[in-house]
Amino acid sequence: MNFIFKSAVSAFSLFLPSIASADCYNNGASGRLANFCALNELLNTKINLRNLRFIDQKLKFEGRLKGLGFPNRLKKSYISKSIYPIVSYSDNINGGNSPKPLVIGNNTFRGDEALYRKEGIVAGLAVGLNGRYIHTERGYIKYNINSSYTQSPKHGIGISSTNASSCSINHIKNWWYLDACVNTSHIFKDITENKNKNISLIGSKVYSSYKNTYNKTSFGLNHYITETYAQNQVLVEHKTIYSNKLYSTFNFTIGGDVENQLTTQIAIRAQLIKELLNKPLKLSINYSKHDGGMLLGLEYNTRDIGISASYPVWKNLTINLGYKKSKSNINYYDNSTPSFGIQFNPIKF
Repeated sequence: MNFIFKSAVSAFSLFLPSIASADCYNNGASGRLANFCALNELLNTKINLRNLRFIDQKLKFEGRLKGLGFPNRLKKSYISKSIYPIVSYSDNINGGNSPKPLVIGNNTFRGDEALYRKEGIVAGLAVGLNGRYIHTERGYIKYNINSSYTQSPKHGIGISSTNASSCSINHIKNWWYLDACVNTSHIFKDITENKNKNISLIGSKVYSSYKNTYNKTSFGLNHYITETYAQNQVLVEHKTIYSNKLYSTFNFTIGGDVENQLTTQIAIRAQLIKELLNKPLKLSINYSKHDGGMLLGLEYNTRDIGISASYPVWKNLTINLGYKKSKSNINYYDNSTPSFGIQFNPIKF
């Protein structure tokens, strides 16, 4: 009887159209929000068997091992390796200082020209490893390691970076989640070396607010650690999938004071993704306020604002364009620079 039912569903589904639930996965939304969107779209929309199986696999990939009830099982352990080229513009390839004179009151300081920052195009290669282990019906662990090296053809110097992260994702109940994450970053330039680490605990809820509008709201705490100081931060995030194929994200960070250290007090990032000619156009704006710095007995602060856009001009090629402006109460730290990058889709194996 079960076989006859499945055969009938398969035959009938061939005559049904693909549905809007596919749009849930085509806008950059996170897995759990996209799944919530797709499941709700199923309630009022016809769907073919191929899309049902697709949603079933997506649910299982997010730790819901039963999915939609299809018999095919997903491996509990998954590992993906990737490699891709990098071409971008850097406004500080060597980690150097501004060539402008530093003016503090009536005093003027000029830096060593050998330590001036260098800018230009850099190109190189990146490799990555991503994986996850589904350990319960309601939880899984995901992890990734990425390493890259780029070099400036003009200056003959390079930038190497390594990033690693691990998160425990836990579905508590009724689309409430609790995530515990650790990530670390290490960037090595000709003059400078930067290391930092984040330890965060974030709770989130996935829900619908209006018809065909789906949201994920998150609140959490982050402990940011550098080689010279540690800072506690409050994190807020809101993501929305709209019925008109529009997707938005909003991130808000509030940082605590750290004595005699220039730290992030407020950081805001907003992004809109809209389908244009069947491809995602991404528009982003960032603002951050940094206070608490001390230089030769003088307090200093900075304000950064940036805008950017990205669009896949070809199947495996995305162009990124942007502009960033930094303003400080000490002119030495003022800076305006464009940003440019060519992003290639990774080759996975």
